[in-house]
Amino acid sequence: MSPTNQKQLIHNKPSLVIKKREVRKIRISLRYKILLLLTLIPLITLALYLRLAIDLFEKDKIAYVYDSGVTLTRSLAMQFKSEIDFFLNTARPIVEGFNSKDAALVAQKQKLLEAFPQLGALILLQYESNSGYQKVMELISPWASGIQQIRDINFIKRIQIRAQQNEFFIISGDPNTSSLFMVSRMGSSQTSPHWVLIGLYRASHFLHAFSQGTLYQNFLIDSIDTMDLTTGKNNKNILEGENLKSFFEPVRKGQLPESSFELVSSRKKKTLVSYAEVGVGGLKVASVVERNKVTKAVDILIVKSMIFFLALLSLTALVSIFASTQLTATLSDLYNATKKIASGHFNVRVQTRSNDEVGGLADGFNAMAAEVSRLMKDTAQKARMESELNTVRTVQETLFPNPLGHFDQIKIAGYFEPASECGGDWWNYSLIGENVLLCIGDATGHGAPAALITSAARSAAAVIELLGGVKPHQALEIMNYAIHETSKGKINMTFFLALIHKNTGKMVYANASHDPPYLVKKSREGKLSKKNLIPLMEANGARLGEKSNSTYQQTEIQLDPGDCLVFYTDGIIDIQDPQGQRWGERAFLKTLTSSLGNSEKLESKLALIKKNIVGYRGDAQLIDDVTLFMAEFKDVA
Repeated sequence: MSPTNQKQLIHNKPSLVIKKREVRKIRISLRYKILLLLTLIPLITLALYLRLAIDLFEKDKIAYVYDSGVTLTRSLAMQFKSEIDFFLNTARPIVEGFNSKDAALVAQKQKLLEAFPQLGALILLQYESNSGYQKVMELISPWASGIQQIRDINFIKRIQIRAQQNEFFIISGDPNTSSLFMVSRMGSSQTSPHWVLIGLYRASHFLHAFSQGTLYQNFLIDSIDTMDLTTGKNNKNILEGENLKSFFEPVRKGQLPESSFELVSSRKKKTLVSYAEVGVGGLKVASVVERNKVTKAVDILIVKSMIFFLALLSLTALVSIFASTQLTATLSDLYNATKKIASGHFNVRVQTRSNDEVGGLADGFNAMAAEVSRLMKDTAQKARMESELNTVRTVQETLFPNPLGHFDQIKIAGYFEPASECGGDWWNYSLIGENVLLCIGDATGHGAPAALITSAARSAAAVIELLGGVKPHQALEIMNYAIHETSKGKINMTFFLALIHKNTGKMVYANASHDPPYLVKKSREGKLSKKNLIPLMEANGARLGEKSNSTYQQTEIQLDPGDCLVFYTDGIIDIQDPQGQRWGERAFLKTLTSSLGNSEKLESKLALIKKNIVGYRGDAQLIDDVTLFMAEFKDVA
């Protein structure tokens, strides 16, 4: 670097200027802010936690009640099914072959009935289309002889009407004997004759299962009627005064064998209902429980949580007062030291009182003044390095030829864009006698090291130009030796070199592992396609700089008027869009065919290619240097 440039760098050296300014006055002490913060955060957090916990507990409790209700109704339905099966399996053999005129047979049936103490009465009705229902059998056990409903004509008529609609149903009997009327129709109601069996069944041990406990109220439901099975001295009627038929309509319409849901009574009382099918006559067992009874445990949880909440809040306030006092003492020292820093005194130090974060802050503050001085030195060093890189870039720009060149029938156009301050790509052309030298290279990586290799390549090329008469394969061997001696094999370079006779179009070339250029043949139709692109893949050898004694081969082709050569580096293939998608070779070749076939002038063709590159890239950064140039063999003017 010249003395003039050194003086200019020193003159432009960044400096750190500290302006004195008045430190803001404290209006609200940090101690009170911390105290308020340490108190509000637990308060809000605990309040949210309490709300979420209560909501979760309530949902869990309701889910448990739903599950328990389904389990209970399923168990009761299975017991009911068992009792009904027992009744039908016992009663039907008794009434079979009954003849009321045979006194001996009647006595035998009576004894058979008394053998089953659960059965209080069996009444068999026969239906004929011309005479209606007629009683054909009546057997009554001693314990049921006093039940008035057995011989009540209106009661029997009600059973006859129900039997037309249901194949099996149950009607409540005498509460004193805990009995039920089980009615089974034998035969279709649409045919004649058919029979209706009425049985009085004592189920005290079974009904006790419906009435035990005080949480649930249980009901037996069929398509018409609803029977409360839990009314008793110790059971409150949850649905007292409610129209049971309309209330349990969702249960009757339920399509699932068992389910649970919430129902609201006509008096706006929320209840949790579970049901299960019995499996006979469309019967269903339903259990009902009041929602407020289920959530009573939630109220207890709220009270206990509030007590805990207040105790924890008090403890938090005490801890916050102590912590804020200890914390703000050290921060006060830091505040006073900051005022000195603002005045430009960097020799101030703060005494460290603890080994926690505040103590670490004090240690960091003590190192701040020394760090500022170090940063000033680093800034000057960085400015010097940037200046030197700019100088390297300026020097490297002199290595490249004019973007446009013209030698008789050969016309050249190209461009280069580095990915950083300095690039690792290099291209060149020159006239050696009657031949035009064309070359392109790509050093490993980019930046200052790669730029030094391009300088070595340019120096070797200058020697080749001076010697004259050097063939392409010999030129590569000379350049390989120069680059190997420069980088000692640590940095390599791909390279392509060609000599074209400026008038005849005879071309001799050699390649050192560089991406093969494309020979674009002139299309007679005027429109180019991929078949017009011929890669020059012959005479390929090792990269420059790998070994000092590498040898290379060369080959020869003939250019026709209108043919065009496209030279490029792999950086153009690796261009990415703002989303990181790679451009790729396919898109590059498509751009070549469309751009080279849409214009007559070489400069315009290159401009179209650059336009496609810039349009795809957008504002994305280059990941590698981009170099592309074209040489066209024109017709004789």
